[in-house]
Amino acid sequence: MNPTFKIFVIDDDPAVLLAMRSILEPDYAVETFESVEACLPRLDAEKPDMFLLDVSLPGMDGYAFCRQIKDDADMNHIPVTFVSSYDTIDARLSGYNAGGEDFIVKPFEPAEVISKVKVAQQITLSKQSLKEQAEASEYLATLALASMDEAGIVLQFMSKLIAWDNDQEIAAGLLELMQRYQLNGVVQTRIAERTLTLSSAGTNLPLETSVMEHARTMGRIFEFSNRSVHNFDRVTLMVNNSPLHDPDFCGRLRDNLSVAAQGADSRLHAVEIEEANRRNQAGILGALERIHVSIGSMRKSHELVRNQSSSLVLELGESLADAFVHLGLTDNQERFLEDMVNEFMRRLVELFDRGEETYQSFQELSQQLGALKQ
Repeated sequence: MNPTFKIFVIDDDPAVLLAMRSILEPDYAVETFESVEACLPRLDAEKPDMFLLDVSLPGMDGYAFCRQIKDDADMNHIPVTFVSSYDTIDARLSGYNAGGEDFIVKPFEPAEVISKVKVAQQITLSKQSLKEQAEASEYLATLALASMDEAGIVLQFMSKLIAWDNDQEIAAGLLELMQRYQLNGVVQTRIAERTLTLSSAGTNLPLETSVMEHARTMGRIFEFSNRSVHNFDRVTLMVNNSPLHDPDFCGRLRDNLSVAAQGADSRLHAVEIEEANRRNQAGILGALERIHVSIGSMRKSHELVRNQSSSLVLELGESLADAFVHLGLTDNQERFLEDMVNEFMRRLVELFDRGEETYQSFQELSQQLGALKQ
């Protein structure tokens, strides 16, 4: 735990404030407030690392305060987790629209609260890293827009797309594509039963993921408020700041983003097939290795049985020779027994020869299968 990680909890229910303190202290530094207005003077002196913010508050409500936080250059990096009695997609969309990062539904379990705080800590680290990357890439993005037309941006994206061999690279490429158009958005990819949600705020943020899971169930291309969504089987793009003041530019963006998303969907399908092929190949190579080991064990076992059987046959011959001396057998009786033993030995040798042929057949099969590994 990190006691230097400071959390401001704002809720008008004293029982909730007491519960939050009991759950989070002493592992985290916790300050509680019964209203936004009670918290504001404290913010003049110190900023927290995280807000746990009730939605329904006297005076300014949680959504309005979250918007104020995200509009403040000194605080917009601080993750906000809403605490609400309502678990509906409208409530989550309202939280997402206000700029929140996560959502807790009352009544809550202590383990859930701890988990959400750990997510907020990860978001903070992710934002710090992304901020550094954004500062480095902002200048490059400006230069790219100055030297490349709108269609050229898509063409450059498509030329890079074929070289990307995993969903992380493809999602990052789509996010960079939107940033080149000066768009703020979210990308979600879905392959091999795994889902990746990426934005400039971080990776797999709970509230963003929840909103994208809802958006992916809508139509192929649809718009609401100042957002536009492009849906394909394995990828969803959501633009949060469509330039509605320029309808012509919006139309061109819609076409370009659709082309890019469709190309990404096709590449994701190919990546999915490639991953499945690699898994199958690994299984085949493992099976070939097991076959090779089994054939080696068969060879050793065959040689051991042959040597032991040969020894037994020799012992049998010596025992019969000794027995002939003491049994007083006639010449005909001795020849009869010798012929019987010799026939037995001949048949035994035939069996060994067949075993050797079987081993050689397996050995040839192993070599043929081994050639497939090359």
